[in-house]
Amino acid sequence: MSDEQTHIRSMTGFGRGAAEDDVVRCEVEIKGVNHRFLDMKARLPAELLHLEPDLRARLKQCVARGRVDVVANLRNSRKPALRVEIQADLAGAYVAAARALKRRFRLAGSIGLDRLVALPGVVQMVNETEPVDGRAGALLIRAFDEAMAGFAATRSAEGLRLEEEVRGRLAEIETETVRMERHGENLPEARAARLRERVAALSASDLDPVRFAQEVALLADRVDITEEIVRLKGYLTQAHEALDGSQVPIGKTLDFVMQEMNREATTIASKAESLAICQASLAIRAAVEKIREQVQNVE
Repeated sequence: MSDEQTHIRSMTGFGRGAAEDDVVRCEVEIKGVNHRFLDMKARLPAELLHLEPDLRARLKQCVARGRVDVVANLRNSRKPALRVEIQADLAGAYVAAARALKRRFRLAGSIGLDRLVALPGVVQMVNETEPVDGRAGALLIRAFDEAMAGFAATRSAEGLRLEEEVRGRLAEIETETVRMERHGENLPEARAARLRERVAALSASDLDPVRFAQEVALLADRVDITEEIVRLKGYLTQAHEALDGSQVPIGKTLDFVMQEMNREATTIASKAESLAICQASLAIRAAVEKIREQVQNVE
């Protein structure tokens, strides 16, 4: 089975993408892990923050569940063009204010150049580098789409492995279910026969034969596991239909089915007076638990 033939996707994945022109390079990394719902966390450069809703919408087209972290970085190949600008009017205001204080309070001293240029706002750095917002936005989308392609590929590959694991465990459950069904066919009759043998060994001449037969039938019915076997087979069918169908996501469906299968296997073990059936029930519950561990990562 190839990954094109499976619709099961893992919530765990990783993708990396990059796009560049002659000035700007944008790199994007996407990581996904398990989560009950879709939760995207983005770390974008300040000039690209306005594109987060667009990235979120693109992600929702491909991902239904999972915690997804998106990290984007920009690199500008041009050296920043910086210019030092002196705010002369502000410096003059500082000097005038200092002189006014000196006259009013009859202070000594003066403001030197080193102190003046250190005052807030007197010296400013002006970045004359060409803005990259427009071109960077287009590059971000390209890099994001490339990262999403890699992210989807790893999720599908892991989904294929998960599907193979789940199908193998379901095969084990089917085998044990057949085993239980075979050993359970004669349970009611065997229970009734044992009861009759026990009563026969007692002094039971005053027992009402009709009432005794009714009680035996009732007790024998309590060990009948036919209904549980039927439901167990039904859940197996439902699990295979989920695996074979095209509906996504299926993780929650499989998890629910496993819960119900575990319930039926537990009921069968409590009703059956058979070592073979109890062993089969334990094997089923062990396989179900393994499947539940796997489907926690299925989208």
